[in-house]
Formats: sequence, C-alpha cells, structure tokens
Amino acid sequence: MIRQKQSLPHQAVILAAGQSSRFSPFNSRRQHKSATELMGKPLIVRTVEALKKLKISDIFVVHSPQDNSLPQILAHQGVRFVTQEKPRGMGDALLAVKPQLNPNQVLVINPQQINLADHLTAMAQAKITNENVVLFSQPTTTPEKYGLLELNGNRVTSVVEKPTSSVGLSNQRLLGIYLLTDQFLKLLAQTEITKYQLEKTLNTFARNNRVLAVTSSAQTCTLKYAWDLFTISEVFFEQFAKKPVIHRTAQVHPTAIVEGPVIIEEDAKVYEYAIIKGPCYIGRHTVVGSYCKVRSGAVLEEGAQLQSHAEVKHSLIGENTRLHSGFIGDSIIGENVRIGAGFITANRRFDRKTIRITVDGKPVDTGLSAFGALVGDNTSLGIHSGTNPGTVIPANSKIMPGTILPAQK
Repeated sequence: MIRQKQSLPHQAVILAAGQSSRFSPFNSRRQHKSATELMGKPLIVRTVEALKKLKISDIFVVHSPQDNSLPQILAHQGVRFVTQEKPRGMGDALLAVKPQLNPNQVLVINPQQINLADHLTAMAQAKITNENVVLFSQPTTTPEKYGLLELNGNRVTSVVEKPTSSVGLSNQRLLGIYLLTDQFLKLLAQTEITKYQLEKTLNTFARNNRVLAVTSSAQTCTLKYAWDLFTISEVFFEQFAKKPVIHRTAQVHPTAIVEGPVIIEEDAKVYEYAIIKGPCYIGRHTVVGSYCKVRSGAVLEEGAQLQSHAEVKHSLIGENTRLHSGFIGDSIIGENVRIGAGFITANRRFDRKTIRITVDGKPVDTGLSAFGALVGDNTSLGIHSGTNPGTVIPANSKIMPGTILPAQK
C-alpha cells in the first residue's frame, strides 16, 4: 500500500500511439506493441488494472487512428480513447488529451507499466505536493539510450534526451512515469512540435520551476524491442508462488515432474515423464508432451503445443504454436508457428560477446549474451532446421528442411 503525503491524481493518461516500428518481427500484427499478450493477457490491460488498483479510475488512452486493436482489447475496461492523428511524439500525444484533463496534477505513463505501484511507493520518501512536476527515474549505465537528468539533490535542473556525453549530468534516466501539472501542459502547448517536444519542455520548465526526481528501485518495464518482453516476464515471475499452482481442470500425468514457481492454467495437459521446473507459465489449453522439458523462464501461451522430446528454456512461445521436437532457448516465437522435428536455436556466440541484430534497418546491441531467435507469426520451419544467435525471421516465412539460418552481424 502506498503511504505518501500527497494523494495520487484521479486522472491518468496512457501514451500508446507509437508506430512500434522497432518491435520487429511482431510489428506485422498491425497493432500497438502493448497489445501483446504475455501470460494470457495483453500488457496494456494489466497496466489499466494496475491503475485501478491505485484507485485511479479516470483513464485516457492515446492511440493511433490506424490502430483498432486497443479499443477492442480495452472495450470493457471503462477507459476513454483519444486519437493522435499523426505520429508526432509523446508531447503532441499528450496535447491531444489536454482539453479533457482537469486543471491539476495528472499521471502520465507508458502502456507497459504493469508494476506501477512498485514505482510509486518511492514517493513516500520524497516531499511532494500536488503542485509539483515529478519525474520518476532510475540509474543507467547506457545514458545514450535515454533522457538523462541533471540534479541538485532531488531537484531536476535540466533534462537531456540521449546525451552524447553525460558530463555534468547524473546517472538517472527517465522511466516513462510522470506527474504533470496544468502549468506544465500550458508550456507544452507553446513548445514547437517535434519528436522530443516533451523532453524539451521538461528541460525548459525545470529551469524556472520546481521539478522533482523520484528514484525508483523497482524493476523497469521497457517495451521498445521484442526482447524487452523477457524483462517484463521476469516481473511476473517474481509474483509467482514458490510452489506450483495447477488449475483443477489441468491434467498432469503422475510421472511428470513439476517443481518450483509454476502456473499451469485450465485444460492444460502435461504428459508422461515431462519435466517442468519454474519459474514457468503453462497457459490455457496447452500441451506439454511426453519427455518434454520446460525450463526456467519459459512461457507457453494459450494453445501452444510441445509434442515430444522438446526442450524450451527462457523463451516465449506464442498462441497456437506447435513444436514437434528440438530445443528453443532465449527466444521469442510468434503465434501460429509450425516447427518441424529437430529444430534447434543456437543462443550463444562462440566468443560469448553480446548479440547484435538489425532492427528497422539499424544494428542494435541487445546487451544479451544469451539470445536465440525472434520468429514472426504464421511461419513454418521444416525438419532439422535451425537458427544462429540473433536470427530474426519475418512473419509468414517458410524455411525449408535442413536450413540453418545465419546470425546477423
């Protein structure tokens, strides 16, 4: 429970109008990345639920006119939708909803803040009033990727977006959680519309007004690239019970071994001599076949099937995807993928360096030394095929039997 001197605002804005261009290969779904299901529920639904648990009930979602997925997903959540007509950055998205906001403090968040309450508990130690602009932050070792703060104590004196040098700045980066005031929004409306309009206005506002930074130690949920889903899944796993939780309609054969933090949902089937060692999530109507091994960090979404002698480690397997046999490690497999017998993902380089892939035409260092493949929806992979570390397979691909796909540089 949050203990703080100020009350939380009753209004919240979720900014979900981005194009998700870097969420390859799952941006082929033509939906916002926050619509991605993880452990049986879209991420943005979990964020809305997190807001409601905090008694924040007046919730706006800013979305793109090309995205019909979010209104459908959130149809029964009691939220209000505002359309950002063109992709002109977070500042412009926030201004789209400004006429409907009350003239006081409003909470503004990114759509994947599923553990929002954990971040907000950090406010208890800060001297904050409802008149303050508040930026939630966290230490980073890669300042060039984020908006970085210059601080005097906990007071923000400047905000620099993706600095080339951190000299004179703190190591605190923005988390995508903001408490903003009507005074700030008025200044935002007077600022030139650019991709970084929000950060530019924060920098200008901080020079002449009291802007406070609240440092959070909670796990950060970023959702820029597909592999960010690994970190978000870890947040869920931390909430699992230490012992298996098995739905009464699930069928687990007496010879199967299920140990540790494991959730097995309704109508799942676990066959003879299968091994499941948590933390793992086994979704509704899934099948874990005979002699299969499901290891730590594995997620099987609804309808996924492991036929026989398959091993899955620290990977997300999408809805209705089927794997005959083989090994999938540190990978994300999309929906309705068909994988033939003997498929193997290699998940480490020989030199153990971090794995780089190309996203949206640009090379990106994942920061991960263990990373297998990203396989798009509706792909078919022939028998005895495989991938080298960091392979990205577009949606609707057909990979011939015996093909070993090369690693990206």
